[in-house]
Amino acid sequence: MSYIYPSQKNAIMRYKVYLLHQSKKIYLGLYSTKELAENALHEATCVMENPIDVTHYTCSFISYKKFISLCNFRDRHVYIKNPIYIYDNYFCYYLSQDVVLTFDMKDLFFFSTYKVCKRGNYLYMQDSITQQSILTRFGIPPHSVYGVDYQFKNGCMYDFRRDNLEIINSYKGVTRRQIKDKLIYVAKIFVHQNIIIGHYTSELEAAIAYNKAIDILLEKGIQRDYIKNSIPYLTLSEYNEIYNKLAISPCIKTPSKQKRVVSTKQYRGICKDKSGFRAMIGYNGKQIYLGIYPTEKRAAQAYNLASFYLYGNSGYINDTQPLIYNPDSEKIAQKLAKHPTQKINQKALMSP
Repeated sequence: MSYIYPSQKNAIMRYKVYLLHQSKKIYLGLYSTKELAENALHEATCVMENPIDVTHYTCSFISYKKFISLCNFRDRHVYIKNPIYIYDNYFCYYLSQDVVLTFDMKDLFFFSTYKVCKRGNYLYMQDSITQQSILTRFGIPPHSVYGVDYQFKNGCMYDFRRDNLEIINSYKGVTRRQIKDKLIYVAKIFVHQNIIIGHYTSELEAAIAYNKAIDILLEKGIQRDYIKNSIPYLTLSEYNEIYNKLAISPCIKTPSKQKRVVSTKQYRGICKDKSGFRAMIGYNGKQIYLGIYPTEKRAAQAYNLASFYLYGNSGYINDTQPLIYNPDSEKIAQKLAKHPTQKINQKALMSP
């Protein structure tokens, strides 16, 4: 019985190749000559009849992805068109010899149906008409940033088993930050640049604050394709109660219509001094001197602590890890106490 079928289209002769194994007819591809077709059929037969490991691809006539499908059919007796090989407690999706994605068995049916593609570092699922980030399968919004919103515990960015995935920020516009022994959640939104909405004690509050900021911006005539955070486990009355009590930065309520010129410096309130890095913060139309620090990061952390004290949730916070440097707290308190317009409670400043 022949498994090679000639196919002519636009006066061009090609050859379709099929492999019959355990009553399953498997399409191997379309080849330009009968000789190439015969070679492909021979290679596929060798794969099915010999215990070739999936890591030892040496074929010249059948594709790598077809090779993986044949190995899985041979060993697991399940034919999957996508390049999937099933192990005992997980399965792998072989995009190439260098890129191997690992998933839990509960995801097998899904990834047997949808094709996974890679463009640069972007992994997405492809069907006949749509593309969708692979992250959405695991509850991670597609805009999320690796290392900020989610991370892989074992460091492998291709291991999507749920025990290996750690979601840091579950909501759009929300970033988790650690200050001393406390966690805070920073809500930000992009208008003409990133604007801090506020700092909140819970991730849920920050997510709702992001939604509230969208409503305010839309009322002010800012037209952007904002997508609100979805919080299905709250009733409408519970959602509204949190929504109504949340404080929002005045910058959201009166957004500038002109794009601000953004400094190319890494941190706000910092300038290079011959002795180190000078930290300054503006308040009531004046500049408060916070001291000179040996590194730019230390100066930025000093600015953060002063901003928390002077502006609370509405102040600008430099993106540092950690946000503040505790040993500098007393020094900053003394600098702030010298400012004539403030009555500084140093104990309050230095408390967590």
